[in-house]
Amino acid sequence: MPNKKSKAVPTVITLTLPESDSDSRDGTLLIQRGDLAHLNRFTYSRIADLTEIIAEALIALSAVEADPPIIPDVPPTPIVSTKKPALPPPPVEPTVDIPLKKGKKAVKISHLKLTGGEMDAAAYRQAVQLAAILIDGKLWDGDTPIRIDDVYALAKKMKHLTARDMPLFSLTDFVQVGAVEPEPVTNETDEMPVVDDEHDEPLTLTPPHELTHSANGHHRAKGASAQTALL
Repeated sequence: MPNKKSKAVPTVITLTLPESDSDSRDGTLLIQRGDLAHLNRFTYSRIADLTEIIAEALIALSAVEADPPIIPDVPPTPIVSTKKPALPPPPVEPTVDIPLKKGKKAVKISHLKLTGGEMDAAAYRQAVQLAAILIDGKLWDGDTPIRIDDVYALAKKMKHLTARDMPLFSLTDFVQVGAVEPEPVTNETDEMPVVDDEHDEPLTLTPPHELTHSANGHHRAKGASAQTALL
């Protein structure tokens, strides 16, 4: 069975001859076969010269086909993202689980403060138990910051109270509500000026000079006389 011959690739010749009034004329010849091509710019004076120019273009195209150039692959252009990087999430405040009659309630550490100076673990465990009573008694939702001044005194106060007794009270009967407000900083070194009530102007008090003893035993000022301010 004879092999089928591959279909011949046609040769495409594009000849461009711009109009010119001079004896010397310019032209462009593009010859292409498949993926390879050759471009030639030439000058001619007669139409008969075009045959020779086309023949030279065919020879040049054959030379390109004999040793085709290696065209490197162009790397794809990286896509620059215009999106801003996502900010890291804010730190999550630790919580403490308050055991309730039904389930438990996660309460932020900052929402259950002991302001009476108790730093031991037993005091904080006691505070957790008291917080559970307040939540079960519907007095506290666990989401509002509360402060306990004396956890042990509060435990004695709530010792004999039951869930039925809790509606008789309010949350502020047991704890303080709200976050701790920072105390204003005062400068203890600030001094109030001395004001003369009569003239409403500050008085300058000059300390007395060094005292010396006179012969008769009385004190007198050495040098200039001492100044006395009468208020």
